Amino acid sequence: MTFSVKTQFNANALHAQLAAKVHRAQIKLDIQVVADSNYYCPKLNNILKPSAVKDTVAGSGKVRWTVDYARRQYYGEHFDHSKSHNPNATAKWFESAKARRADDWRKLVDDEIKHR
Repeated sequence: MTFSVKTQFNANALHAQLAAKVHRAQIKLDIQVVADSNYYCPKLNNILKPSAVKDTVAGSGKVRWTVDYARRQYYGEHFDHSKSHNPNATAKWFESAKARRADDWRKLVDDEIKHR
């Protein structure tokens, strides 16, 4: 008994499919990083947190807080990280979120790439 099998492998289609999965994962990751980081972001006048939502381009891999004082606030220069408006507020709010949520972020990306 003899069987003949012929397969075709379309590397371009596979690459495009993987690239689309990675891009969807990046979009979801960027959105989640902003949400998790904003949990630790100081809130005084409700401008800093929304700047990340408005100015981060989901899928770019870059999250941004763009108000003029964001850098000074992030590094704790001349700012009081009062807990009166946000009890979770801290300097380096992205680092705080990453320390607590990095495993969740990895799982989000893995799930998006593997299961779609």
